[in-house]
Amino acid sequence: MGDETDDVIEIGESVDVAVLTDDDGEVLGAVVDDVIVATSAEGSIIDETIDIIDEDGRLVLEDETVSVFDADANLVSQEETVAIALDDE
Repeated sequence: MGDETDDVIEIGESVDVAVLTDDDGEVLGAVVDDVIVATSAEGSIIDETIDIIDEDGRLVLEDETVSVFDADANLVSQEETVAIALDDE
């Protein structure tokens, strides 16, 4: 039977927000970087989502990258998805 620590999965999340302003201090938008990491004895998964938001709070672009690493920290697979919001006018 395996070690009980092999069954442990640790999960962490970090969210960073950068507000973009012009020279007069007016808000132009924001960049949100959200990283979720799940780690176990068998490897880890990192899901990073970067959102670009305009001054009205609307999503302009979303870039999500999911990376899978084995127990030796070798990259096993990676997938990136980019979504661009289309103007509905």
